[in-house]
Amino acid sequence: PRFTSSDLRAPEGYADYLRTATARSLERCGTDRFDLLMLHNPDETGFTSEVVWEGLRSLKDQGMTARLGIAPGPANGFVLDVIDCCERYGEVIDWAMLILNPLEPWPVGLALPACEKHGVKVLTRVVDHGGLFHGDLAEDHVFKPGDHRTFRPQGWVGHGMDKIVRMLPTATKHGLSLMELAAIWNLSHPAVESLVPTFMQEVGEGARPIEEKIRQFANLPTGLRLTADEVDEIRRIGDNTGCMMLKGASKRH
Repeated sequence: PRFTSSDLRAPEGYADYLRTATARSLERCGTDRFDLLMLHNPDETGFTSEVVWEGLRSLKDQGMTARLGIAPGPANGFVLDVIDCCERYGEVIDWAMLILNPLEPWPVGLALPACEKHGVKVLTRVVDHGGLFHGDLAEDHVFKPGDHRTFRPQGWVGHGMDKIVRMLPTATKHGLSLMELAAIWNLSHPAVESLVPTFMQEVGEGARPIEEKIRQFANLPTGLRLTADEVDEIRRIGDNTGCMMLKGASKRH
């Protein structure tokens, strides 16, 4: 069904829109209920509108989803919106899916305390930092045509690898691979409950099979967490404060 901003002036109409859209999604997925339904890449209205969140709450009340969440787009200035949204609707939001990894601790790190305070569990994505933590990218790596990473600034691979080398002592200390280090670093933040790296089949000599990457991640140590000092040390190495160009984001933020 089509949705226009005028539907937000008619709460019942918007709730009907959500129910119809969700029912059709459930039908396509061949199930009768979602475990988690997330509001994806919202604009300011999506973050702040009571009509939007009451409509989402109604889906949960009707048993169409067990949990609700929010999944902002790339790190393009949404952090204040996430904090505000948690303060307004934290009781409705079960999960937030946010970009976080040792080479991108900023700006999402600023939102984690608000998520923790309001009981919003965090699912972090892009944990691999565009594939760097999988360990099979060289500084002169040539990405295949159409790869979204070709839009990143020139030299980002080498710049990231230089920082990763400085993180190796912590990985060695705990017997972790690079991907495991990135994952455990994320999980060592109190608000972070789960995570998803991106699995990509790289091209060129030395590229690891994607199946191998998935198997390695599946064997992630479950009980290990870094100390607060180790978390801070890696954050200092990977500090990207002020960097918005990596994701092609608006400079005005």
